[in-house]
Amino acid sequence: MRNCVIGAGVTGLAAGFAGNCPVFEACDAPGGMSRSYTVRPGKPRRWDKGPRDPDAYRFDHGGGHWIFGLDAALQTDLSRYCRLRPHHRVSSVFFSESDRYVPFPIQNHLHCLEPAVARRALEEILHPPQIPVSTQAEWLAANFGPTLNELFFAPFHERYTAGLWTRLAPQDAYKSPVEFFAVRAGAQGQPHASGYNVTFHYPVDGLSRLWEAFGQRVDVRYNNRVVRIDVPDRTVRFHDGSSISFDDLLSTLPLHHTLELAGLAVNAPPDPFTSVLVLNLGGSKGPRCPSDHWLYVPDSRSGFHRVGIYSNVSPDFLPGVDLSVTEKVSFYIERAYLPDSRPDAVTIEAYIQSVFQELKEWNFLREAEAWDCHWVEVAYTWTWPRSIWKQEALALLERHGIHAIGRYGRWHFQGIADSLREGFLWGTALR
Repeated sequence: MRNCVIGAGVTGLAAGFAGNCPVFEACDAPGGMSRSYTVRPGKPRRWDKGPRDPDAYRFDHGGGHWIFGLDAALQTDLSRYCRLRPHHRVSSVFFSESDRYVPFPIQNHLHCLEPAVARRALEEILHPPQIPVSTQAEWLAANFGPTLNELFFAPFHERYTAGLWTRLAPQDAYKSPVEFFAVRAGAQGQPHASGYNVTFHYPVDGLSRLWEAFGQRVDVRYNNRVVRIDVPDRTVRFHDGSSISFDDLLSTLPLHHTLELAGLAVNAPPDPFTSVLVLNLGGSKGPRCPSDHWLYVPDSRSGFHRVGIYSNVSPDFLPGVDLSVTEKVSFYIERAYLPDSRPDAVTIEAYIQSVFQELKEWNFLREAEAWDCHWVEVAYTWTWPRSIWKQEALALLERHGIHAIGRYGRWHFQGIADSLREGFLWGTALR
């Protein structure tokens, strides 16, 4: 066995398939965080195997994982394993204190703001200040001006990055596109859809069914947790004492974790990441629950930054026995943390009750009846200004035949479609 993959998430499955090599997975199911599971009301146990439980809510591990950026070839390939349903994004910025919705992206919908605020924001965007930019906060100020920053970007990014945004390097500019023609048109009430996720797909039967079907064509070795990578003799060692040798190893684990397993280090200080606590929630629907797929919230009292509404994407997320889909609703709620500030069980329980109360006050929810929390240790990866840590880490691993790949392996944001493409490319290259 000379080539192998660590991690049977999206990238690892694609690499194992294209490379015709084994994939070693610590869990007992494929898909990594991009998996679905069910929870019955009154029964907190997660269940993600066997037939769909008609009395249960379906959730995703780590919140909604929508497949954006599919090209025709990849869509055709995935359709062999499941039925994909297309969607056109419905998303807003929700200002809870003023009960105002502004379609996303906010800069393309200035007509939804108060006229004086819209005029000021338009002028600031079209005539940006000429200031040096080295941080995410400075980039936002240079592109959107003080009005939109004070209103949305600053409070949202404070939550989204767990307070790091004033120190991070500018990144992911495509998430907040600055297109002057679209800004002007939106200010005149003729908005343009823009951004990387204007359209997306989701499997009718959930993500787990997709990866189970795809994984049947891959040699996945489940319940094999890596505890060490011996660099000198190119050996991967597992928790049960077994080991395998390799010429080339593809690791989809977070980059800093792969370095630790290999006992390697670089001189540059590591780039940061943030963790996310995801609350999955189902219950009776409130009278003013919006039709959006997700909302960006800059002013939540409970501290979360995003609310996704699974059931607006598909009623298949809801229990289906003798229930009208208009009576039920299911959410995912995301709150970011620094990785060393994970809340304890008592704090999480208090947070859950706070979220319930806030959603009820907004009239999104009447009563909760099924919920579950996930802690995503490495949720979003970031870069310090002028950092060379990632480049040095990737190069060091490469010298030992270890190729870090995927969203967390290469320390950059990408969705399911790009993760599949990257896995196919790396697998083909090694094969």
